[in-house]
Amino acid sequence: MKRFMIVSKQRSGTNHFVSLLKSHPQIACFGEVFRDGYNVPELIGEAFAHYAPTEARKTDPDRFLDDLEEFVKTDAYVKFAAHLKDGSFLDPAAYQHYASYVNSDIDVLGFKVFPKQFLPVTQVAHRAGLQIIRLVRTNLLAIYSSSQIAKLTGQGTALVHQEVQRSKLDFDAKHFERFITALNAKDDDVNKALQIIPEDRIFEMEYSDLGSERVLENLLNFLGVEPRQMTSLTQKRNPSRIVDRFNNPGTVMAYLEQHQLTTWAEE
Repeated sequence: MKRFMIVSKQRSGTNHFVSLLKSHPQIACFGEVFRDGYNVPELIGEAFAHYAPTEARKTDPDRFLDDLEEFVKTDAYVKFAAHLKDGSFLDPAAYQHYASYVNSDIDVLGFKVFPKQFLPVTQVAHRAGLQIIRLVRTNLLAIYSSSQIAKLTGQGTALVHQEVQRSKLDFDAKHFERFITALNAKDDDVNKALQIIPEDRIFEMEYSDLGSERVLENLLNFLGVEPRQMTSLTQKRNPSRIVDRFNNPGTVMAYLEQHQLTTWAEE
């Protein structure tokens, strides 16, 4: 089974992206399986209880991914794919969607990592059989505002049947600059680690490409699966006009103008 790793910053559309890829019958895609706090027994199953400590996954990531590959061939994967964080399940039609192809058509296994999770398992990225999808969101104001609103509301992802919890921020230039400095430092480390990986094993795409049929078709070709329409079960939480995410948009706009970053005003 082919494998891929989505490498990206936080709040860069990865939840939407994973949901898109999961809707393809040849792809099994997981979230941050190497994240501290990822509840493996609850999210995947009790058979993975021995992987509950993060170190158990990071110490031997290849073995963990081998076991994950075996898992997607079982009926238990249907429950995982259709399960929601609140303990409920998707509607019956969606459940049957996953049940219709499990055990037969899945050819590709993937997961996502953010910089903090990527560096401890860099050796996995160096495996010849693993492909890298590098998802980049260049609008750091969008990342910052999305991250802070998620903290305020306690809602990191909104599924299509859920009510979106909305909030606005007070823009603080110093807080924003500390945030992006830390974000860029981690991302620089990831870029250095990726430099030694052959270019033909890396598919680079931007946040805006998540809505491009052409780019997504090229991505599916890169993964070696059939082209088809994919559907995400997530919905957008925040306005595309980024300055409208703040209580003081005039202050935000003045800051962007001062630093020649007016393209970040909307996305």
